[in-house]
Amino acid sequence: MEACRLDAIDGTIERPLQLAPGTRWTYSMGPDHPVSSLRLDGMSERLTRLAVGDGVARVEHTDTYADVNPLRQGRKEILRFPLAVGAAWNDAFAEPGAVVGANGTYRYDYEEEASSRVVGMETINIGIGSVRAYRIERRARWRKSNPTSDDMTGRRWQGRSAVEGLEHSVSWYAPAVGRVVLKRSITAHPSYALHLQEPGSSRHAIVTELVAFESPGGCRVEGEPVHAQRFADRRPLHYPLVFSDTWEFLLQRDPHIPERADPAA
Repeated sequence: MEACRLDAIDGTIERPLQLAPGTRWTYSMGPDHPVSSLRLDGMSERLTRLAVGDGVARVEHTDTYADVNPLRQGRKEILRFPLAVGAAWNDAFAEPGAVVGANGTYRYDYEEEASSRVVGMETINIGIGSVRAYRIERRARWRKSNPTSDDMTGRRWQGRSAVEGLEHSVSWYAPAVGRVVLKRSITAHPSYALHLQEPGSSRHAIVTELVAFESPGGCRVEGEPVHAQRFADRRPLHYPLVFSDTWEFLLQRDPHIPERADPAA
């Protein structure tokens, strides 16, 4: 099988590259975590249909890289096409969240406002080799409120009836691969805003990295992760994450998971 061409064209990318069904991506979050895979089932100008892992369906808006969620109000935009260095945009949305844990299930309201900017083109070395990609920085502020549960009735509020946070992420999007090939993100309490610098090599950052890419009947490239990391003992910064029976503890600790009206939608 031939090697993949991972070059990117400097300049404006009008729309995502149309890839063939069967294209596969494999991501790593570090040696202590299993890899996750995506398979392209179909792609149009509006929607991209993927199978996650063993076949769980995921549908994305092709032009924004955001998952399709009929329960969402507003617009979530991880990317915005045409894509060019210097491009910037804001997005805001609200949606219900749902977390299924070992001790029960709870739901909550989630809101997010973010600003993104394409700051440049960079050549990065990752698991699949040297890749030229757009560097996109995103700063988001989120809010979780109104948690409810049928089986976690002992939970209480210790302070305000909401939890707020910040997330700073840097993503490298490679048009030839059709997806983000490296992402670094870090989460912190709003009071930490002045100290929340680029995720960089911080041990508090979650780093997801592409370690394999395959095009059906075409190319395949794979390798070992170079940057991927996620440390189980590293929690969001500047939160008093001492175990307790409060809603604050759960909402601060658990990452946001959108509630789904239809798993395939």
